[in-house]
Amino acid sequence: MPAERADRTFTEYNRAHRLAAMTQEDDSPAFDMPEVGARYPSSSLPALEAAAWVREAHPERFWTFDLAVFEAFFGRTEDISHPQVLARIAASAGLDPSALDQALATGRFRPIVLREHAEATSQGFHNIPTILIPGHGPVVGAVPYADLRRAVLRALEREPG
Repeated sequence: MPAERADRTFTEYNRAHRLAAMTQEDDSPAFDMPEVGARYPSSSLPALEAAAWVREAHPERFWTFDLAVFEAFFGRTEDISHPQVLARIAASAGLDPSALDQALATGRFRPIVLREHAEATSQGFHNIPTILIPGHGPVVGAVPYADLRRAVLRALEREPG
């Protein structure tokens, strides 16, 4: 969860992370590459609050919503810190956008997200994403899809059948 930034622009730092994750493989997710200085979300906190609401209220829709937020942010560089963007994403995932608006307006999920963030950092996790893969160790940051896929496939090969 990045700290709030007043400038809200796409920086060289952001560009480097997107470049690290981009691959040319057909099955890899698409990444948009905005121009440095373009408008950029200042925080992932609203999207994380929305995800916490979905996880609680509609757990069967969580992964659909999660993927839709990922595609909106990385694939189209949409401002996932804006409630209207999150409401549209919720609708695309089969959720009621007005219910999401209401959940965000109450602030009920912010303490949950902040608590989970504090718990993760206390356990040594400081980067988003950090993916724990059994037998592999954590995969940290934006990595090429092919690398992540290989790590997951190796872990699955080791799983008892």
